[in-house]
Amino acid sequence: MKVKDPVCGMKIEKEEAERVEYMGKEYYFCSHKCAEKFKDNPEQYAHQGRSRGCCH
Repeated sequence: MKVKDPVCGMKIEKEEAERVEYMGKEYYFCSHKCAEKFKDNPEQYAHQGRSRGCCH
């Protein structure tokens, strides 16, 4: 099953993604770098419906 990284918008396999829990919901990331960017400012990404470029 594919999921979308809320930081960069990349679609990744859920089973292979790095996970972060925020306010009772799990978020999935393509890389440790995107997960760390999310952790630094989760409010910016948690409810975002569209992708923004990031770190790649």
